[in-house]
Amino acid sequence: MKSRLRSIGENGNLVFHQNVKITQLGKSGRIEEAIKIFNHMTNHNTVTYNSMISAYAKNSMINAARQLFDEMPFRNLVSWNSMISGYLHNDKVEKARELFDQMPKRDFYTWTLMITCYTRNGDLEKARNLFDLLPDKRNPICWNAMIAGYVKNRRFEDAHRLFNEMPVKDLVSWNSMLAGYTRNLEMHLGLKFFEEMSERDVVSWNLMLDGFAELGDMDSAWYFFQRIPNPNVVSWVTMLCGFAKDGQISEARRLFDQMPDRNVVAWNAMIAAYVQDCQINEAIKLFTEMPGRNAVSWTTMINGYVRVGKLDEAKKLLDRMPYKNVGAQTAMISGYIQTKMMDEARQIFNQIGTRDVFCWNTMIAGYAQKFVLMGHYGKNPDQSTFASGLSSCASLAALQVGQQLHQIVVKSGYGNDLFVSNALITMYAKCGKILSCQTCVQ
Repeated sequence: MKSRLRSIGENGNLVFHQNVKITQLGKSGRIEEAIKIFNHMTNHNTVTYNSMISAYAKNSMINAARQLFDEMPFRNLVSWNSMISGYLHNDKVEKARELFDQMPKRDFYTWTLMITCYTRNGDLEKARNLFDLLPDKRNPICWNAMIAGYVKNRRFEDAHRLFNEMPVKDLVSWNSMLAGYTRNLEMHLGLKFFEEMSERDVVSWNLMLDGFAELGDMDSAWYFFQRIPNPNVVSWVTMLCGFAKDGQISEARRLFDQMPDRNVVAWNAMIAAYVQDCQINEAIKLFTEMPGRNAVSWTTMINGYVRVGKLDEAKKLLDRMPYKNVGAQTAMISGYIQTKMMDEARQIFNQIGTRDVFCWNTMIAGYAQKFVLMGHYGKNPDQSTFASGLSSCASLAALQVGQQLHQIVVKSGYGNDLFVSNALITMYAKCGKILSCQTCVQ
């Protein structure tokens, strides 16, 4: 009996760690590894399914997520919320609403998900209709989501009216309202509201700092900074970034040197300030002195080298990077493209596991630039060059660039080449232009 209980406990512990691993891999974009673990597991519990659904959704594999959701032997509230969140993450709003309407039970997180999605897309009427259907009006979370939607769309009167109707206001509610004013740079309204607040915390003060800094009014920002009862690291970094953005690099450094506690964000902010000002030697000096670096530190420094044209140093730093991310690799690609080194750019591009839109756009822009330059210097691209460029356009569904390449294909006499024609058909098909596909094969 004891051995059986021990076996059950060990098995449960293994499943727990496998579930955690799937979640971590999904968040880091290593979806193939997550799938491998899931497929090799002998026991799947509800948490396993939920973790895998979230992993699929975060990596744009929403159909696979829905298939798994439909196959689940048992679903809990987290399962439904994970699937709805996955749809919203992939901009499938109507699918999310369909699932929302089918749910046997909802919590405030579910309602907030849908309301926030509608407000984010500017569909305030649907958001308000949903808000009015709330079974329990006492929880401030949905109220705050609705208010945030109004202020984001600059409907300040509606936001204020709803705020005044709230049965229970907490400090988050007050700060949500204040954030609407400051993030829309309506600082005259923000200042008036700030003075009306019954209580404030460091977040309230930081919102005012950030608003004035974004406006470039560093005198007002500094005035508020000096009045904060207990400034935190966000307060210091906000002021530092404000001075840097305003071109006051020496003031930013003075503030950096005075900081009682410097976290990695503070170090990165100061390095970024030097990079922006092309003071690459000062940036690398700080980078070397850092007690701990994260991906942003490395990416900022690589961007700095690229910015001043030191591509060899940038590549050496990229090679030293313990965990390469798409931001750092895209910065390197951009540097190579700027210096017409497309082969080197393509080599880095091919090494990237999960590419984001900016990475694809950078590479496609490089190909478009290459075609223009080749024509300018009297060198004609061949079928391999065209196919590579069109393949990139197809993967991103970049129709406009693909159409430009099609025109160059025709002018270059490769319109009837089988290799290029197949690439054109694939590009138009993935961009949803079926009629253009038919034109390519005629």
